[in-house]
Amino acid sequence: MATGVAVFDFDSTLIHQESMAMFLRAIAGQTYFTGCGVAGFKALQSAPENRRDRFRAELLNWTLAGKSLLQAEKAAERIFTKLDWIAPILDALRQHQAQGHLILVATGSLSIYIPTLLALKDLQINGLLTTEMEVKKGMITGQMATRSCTGPEKARRVKEWLGGEKTPVWGYGNLPHDSEMLTLADFPTVVPI
Repeated sequence: MATGVAVFDFDSTLIHQESMAMFLRAIAGQTYFTGCGVAGFKALQSAPENRRDRFRAELLNWTLAGKSLLQAEKAAERIFTKLDWIAPILDALRQHQAQGHLILVATGSLSIYIPTLLALKDLQINGLLTTEMEVKKGMITGQMATRSCTGPEKARRVKEWLGGEKTPVWGYGNLPHDSEMLTLADFPTVVPI
């Protein structure tokens, strides 16, 4: 029986980089840069408080619509070799496993590539919360199936995953992106960016 839960962010916590930009460039090629421009233009037409979400939604649609899950897996394999893993945080994850703690990875990155990266690193986890992308018949539509798993939404989903269990919770993340999630932890660790 688990004696606690350790929650890990992915980008700038388990790895030094921001994996989504790397992944989108790998799957979309030069179209990624055009997509950034289009998404930026459309985001500027939104209210200031909605610009970040609009940019992300537009960029994901521009770069991913019509791509297959196989293309996503191959793109994830290509970026895996470029990832710079943070050794002390990986060690902490493995120590939690050795102590019988459940491991939850909660990230704003996408459901269509994070499982591949974790599998290639041979990280055994008990739960994964991501920004879920809509997939129909093996093809990515470019639309998010859930809200972005960041900020308050990440904290809400982690809290839901924990289910009110009375067990110690360790949290690993970076600021300011994971501040809400880290407030749920009995033992928060801020990873410097």
